[in-house]
Amino acid sequence: MTKKPSEYMTNPEYPDEPIPSNILVVDDSRVVRTYLQSHLQKQGYIVTLAKDGKEAVSLISNDIGIVLLDLWMPEMDGMACLRHIRENYPDIPVIIITVSHEISNAVDAMKYGAFDYVTKPFNPNEILALVQQAIKTRVQTERLRRVEAELDKAREHEIAIASRIQQTLLLGGKHEELKGIKLGDLTIASKKVDGDFYDVFMVHENCMDLIVGDVMGKGIPAALLGAAAKHHFMSVLYKLTRISGNTSLPRPEEIVLTVHDEMIGQMRELDTFFTLCYARFDLYRKLLSYVDCGHMRTIHFHSATNTCSLLQGVNMPLGFPGQDNFKEILIPFEDGDLFFFYSDGLTEAKDSKGDFFGEERLEAFIRNNAQLEPQELCSITWKNIVEFSQSETFSDDFTCVAVKIDLPETDEKVPQSRTLEVSNDLNELAKVRDFIQEQCDALADGVMDEERIKMVQIVSTEIMTNIINHSYKGKQGKKILIEAMSSDDEIVLYFYDWGIEFDFSTAPQPIFDGSKESGFGLHIIAHTADYVRYSRDSTGKNCACVTFFLKRRG
Repeated sequence: MTKKPSEYMTNPEYPDEPIPSNILVVDDSRVVRTYLQSHLQKQGYIVTLAKDGKEAVSLISNDIGIVLLDLWMPEMDGMACLRHIRENYPDIPVIIITVSHEISNAVDAMKYGAFDYVTKPFNPNEILALVQQAIKTRVQTERLRRVEAELDKAREHEIAIASRIQQTLLLGGKHEELKGIKLGDLTIASKKVDGDFYDVFMVHENCMDLIVGDVMGKGIPAALLGAAAKHHFMSVLYKLTRISGNTSLPRPEEIVLTVHDEMIGQMRELDTFFTLCYARFDLYRKLLSYVDCGHMRTIHFHSATNTCSLLQGVNMPLGFPGQDNFKEILIPFEDGDLFFFYSDGLTEAKDSKGDFFGEERLEAFIRNNAQLEPQELCSITWKNIVEFSQSETFSDDFTCVAVKIDLPETDEKVPQSRTLEVSNDLNELAKVRDFIQEQCDALADGVMDEERIKMVQIVSTEIMTNIINHSYKGKQGKKILIEAMSSDDEIVLYFYDWGIEFDFSTAPQPIFDGSKESGFGLHIIAHTADYVRYSRDSTGKNCACVTFFLKRRG
């Protein structure tokens, strides 16, 4: 609605912003009202008069620029009138008029939101100066509010843009399904715009690559860098695959290094980096090739033992200088296993006490719900964290990807399997070595030479010795169960015992200066077998699993 020009004055500082010129004078003295009206009208103001608070309440509106209010009046006093104005018209400045011995009451009025006060008798110039200052303050307040509204609108626009960026460039969207893998994902955007990203690449009929990353920082710059990273991974994967031809796929560590080399200059200029998981699922070999670059530890649920292990690499995030290689780790998996990738938005969600949801709580939740379909698992994980935090809004994006191994039935040859049960006695080691020899001899000719067989026997001996001396603490009469499984591709050995749980953190590092002849067992195991894993189930059964690959992986 267009305002009457007479109700507004020109603001010399901001000509395009009109100043409300209607002043409401509230005083029970007709002399005071008339006196103020005369001086204010000479300065171009429109003056509305009220003899008490009750009349003032009936006249007040947003068209009033300022109120001059006496404290002591009949019907409704100035304090009651002030409270009404503050509650219903908080932007209208109120100047209190009082006698000198009522200054304390005027100060109290200012606590209720009065702009200032003057005492009777007053100088009209003092009144005019206060009126001008009050109107100027109101104009500045309204101008600030408009600027804030424009900023809020700009922020909403930025978030809307970033949301489209995330949906179209950062997040995986719908993917072609790989037979043998079930995939679930979920992303819930935070109030802020973050740099979470992930994608899936079907690199072979039996092979799927997954990337999950998080750019340091917030806002559109982080989102754009995440989108750029995704583009680089797609481009590098395509380029290296063309170079290698049909002989083999480029290794994940090679892909990550190439992307890092291509983006390091850009990330240095932006003074940023991003964490990353690059995971290749090889269904033919039942093998995960995993490059971790400072990302949240991936949860690996083992269906055979109903246990979880946390996958963590040794690489720094991409963007850190001085990195000339990235190391991948190889992790065998079985049918029914599940891998859960996630961003820090999950573990850093807080409850009302300020406690984090945390990695331990998340791991337990995944273990207890791993039987669910991946998409359902992602959804109930979100619901569980919302219930924990009592909020659906977090400071970081909520991003998770669940990958479940669901291998189809095949006509492939059943792996050769045999078991051996021995007592926890060092005299049983010869029997264990013979058991290993028989398992290896059953393989096709030329698959394993005598030197490789001896290495498998050495690893088995070291594991047995560790169980006898540390898990069972040398106590006699305990049993150790060994299960061996072999295929054309690998030999997997499981050593089961029911002793003390093995704790990696307490294991001393080997000393190579010649001063000691023992303490090398774990080092030998870790550097001889292709894959080593320790776990313990809810019944107290320990399992040491070692894998030896019979064919070159990659």
